Amino acid sequence: MDKQDAQRAPMQDEDLSENERRLLHFTLDCLHGDNEQLIDEYVVPDYIQHTHGIGQGREGLRRYIKAVPWRRPGRHQVEIIHLLAAGDLVVLHKLIPAAMIVDIMRFDEQHRFVEHWDVVQRLPAPGAGPRSLSSEDFTRFKTLFA
Repeated sequence: MDKQDAQRAPMQDEDLSENERRLLHFTLDCLHGDNEQLIDEYVVPDYIQHTHGIGQGREGLRRYIKAVPWRRPGRHQVEIIHLLAAGDLVVLHKLIPAAMIVDIMRFDEQHRFVEHWDVVQRLPAPGAGPRSLSSEDFTRFKTLFA
């Protein structure tokens, strides 16, 4: 299986909810792809964004995607680590070349994105990822919580 097939493998899971399937599709084909039309199809106009620095609504998301993810080196590289759904929320944990990201998306009854939160962690070292074991080093925590 090549990298592109591996990226799309979660889409083949028959147990996915419609909300999980839509968030995966958007992540792979819009955020890390080229399909801008998915913003209009999957995102409500008054979309609520909790990530500081990104504007509100569908147009705020569009401006962010064009200005940041679509200009990022290695933007097509993404590995899905975890995908979880509970009620109207879907949590997507992914790895990109520079960071690990957890996206939390709330959906409406039509399976459209209504509200978003995220957690972004820069990779501690080149090649580090969520599947590699950590070693004890509290430097990062001391810096963060000092």
